[in-house]
Amino acid sequence: MEVLLLIYNLLLQILYCVPVVYAWILFQHTRNYLYLYITGLFFFYSVENVIIFITEFDSTFAKFYDTTFMSVPTARTIIFVAVLLFLLLITASILKETVNYLLLALLGLITLFMLFIPMMKDSAMKVFIYYTPCQIFSFLVGIYGMRRLKSHPEHYDETLRKRFHRAFFWTAVFSVLIIVEDWIVIFNFDNYGIPGIRITNRSFTENLMSIYFVYTALRILGPYLRSFMVSSAGNAQTQAVLAQDMPSGQDADTGPGADSSEYVPDGASNGPAPAEPSAQIQEPPLDAGFRSPGASPEDAFSDRADYSKFYLFSRDYQLTPREQHILQLLLDNKTNVEIADDLCISIGTAKAHVHNIFAKVEVKKRQQLLDVYEKFG
Repeated sequence: MEVLLLIYNLLLQILYCVPVVYAWILFQHTRNYLYLYITGLFFFYSVENVIIFITEFDSTFAKFYDTTFMSVPTARTIIFVAVLLFLLLITASILKETVNYLLLALLGLITLFMLFIPMMKDSAMKVFIYYTPCQIFSFLVGIYGMRRLKSHPEHYDETLRKRFHRAFFWTAVFSVLIIVEDWIVIFNFDNYGIPGIRITNRSFTENLMSIYFVYTALRILGPYLRSFMVSSAGNAQTQAVLAQDMPSGQDADTGPGADSSEYVPDGASNGPAPAEPSAQIQEPPLDAGFRSPGASPEDAFSDRADYSKFYLFSRDYQLTPREQHILQLLLDNKTNVEIADDLCISIGTAKAHVHNIFAKVEVKKRQQLLDVYEKFG
């Protein structure tokens, strides 16, 4: 049994560490605070799991931790409040709103309440009351997120709305299930007939909720991180090629062609691959030749709303500048061969960029991409 518990804890730690690393890399590159909040959420999930893991295998530490709770449950409360705070910040980022001040004030009251719980008489009810406000808060966050998505559907495209509505729904459902599990375990299995209170019990339903959050986070982070890695590799190869071609003593960053579009050999294809200037979202230039689907070349940018829609679409799905150019051609019904010819890249490179766009928008066919774009905004 101990071996299985050890394996279970190690797997959880690995699951928590993956989105922490992914999100932190993306935050460093994009400075998008949503990624920072995701990093914080899973960092504190990881800390909580480590503490529970130690208490399960070290009775001395478990007794010390429980005794600490009897005075002021600072450590345990900090972990719980941090998880709830990052959950609230992630919700605000997803909804593209400021943090709801009523929920923030409620979180402050919950924090004070949890800090004064030790003043109550030792009992099973004392432990249950300590845990329950946290689950009520996460339930309210889930309901709040679903209601905002439903009341303002015009702010989100259909794909994003469905994805996040599902996440908020399961947040609310898991919150209720955690309360049910706590009630069953605390009042039917835990023994509080002896002095002392155990405050380190593992909630397997809470673990399931955190695993679902990992799954959701990886679906969001995966395509962006892959695009970032491809872009970084392209930049490194470009600098190497420029350094070889530069006259002695000339800086590759300031030499001829440093500001132009350079192409370098692509190990995954038979032709040259484009080097991305940056994986950050950039507004495409007004002379980029954008055309809405079905428009003629002479109508490029004739409608400013079309351009704004394209920019917002590229920003929301975090398309790189190169992917924005590819998207323009896809919207103009260009084939992979035509895209490769227009951009002077290989067929393999063109297909790779198209695949990255499909992954970010979460579609599998061109027509699905066009449908998502048509319904966007």
